[in-house]
Amino acid sequence: MLASPTKILTERFILRPLRVDDVSDRYASWLSDKTTSQYITTKLNLADLRQYVHELSGQENVLFLGIFEKNTGLHIGNIKYEPVNSELGYAIMGILIGENDWRGKGVAIEVLLASAEWLRKNCNINQIVLGVSRANAAAVRVYHKVGFIEEVTKHIPKVMIEDMTMVWRL
Repeated sequence: MLASPTKILTERFILRPLRVDDVSDRYASWLSDKTTSQYITTKLNLADLRQYVHELSGQENVLFLGIFEKNTGLHIGNIKYEPVNSELGYAIMGILIGENDWRGKGVAIEVLLASAEWLRKNCNINQIVLGVSRANAAAVRVYHKVGFIEEVTKHIPKVMIEDMTMVWRL
C-alpha cells in the first residue's frame, strides 16, 4: 500500500493529499478554463469532481496531491501519480496548474522535482512517465527542463498521433 506523505514542502508550496473538502467552484472552473480545456478531456461538474477525488483518495496505487501556496494556503493546482507501481519502479504523472496567475512561474518544475524525490525515496520509483499533447508547447518545454525525454513506453501503450509520451529517469 502506498503511504501518502502528510505534506511535501518546497520553497513556495505545500503539497498534500487532496481531500474532498478542497474541491470548490474555483477548482471546478479550472477544468473549463480556456487554456486548460484544450488539453483536458474530462469535464466534471462539482459533484462529479468531489466523487472523483473521493474515489482516488481510497486507492492504494494513487498519489493525488493538491498544490497550495505556502503563504496564503491558496489551492492553485494538483499533481497526480496514477498508478504508482513500486514493484516495477514507475509512476504515470499528470499535473494541472489551475490558477492562471501561477502559470509560467516555475510551479510545475518546483512541484515535479519535490514530488519525484519523495516518490524515489519512499516508493522505489525510478521512472516517471506522462502523456502530453504535442500542441501543448509550454508543458513540453517544462518537461524537457526537468529531464523528460520523448520516448515510447509500454506503461502508456496507446497514444494518438497528436500526443507523445515522455519518460524521466530519476
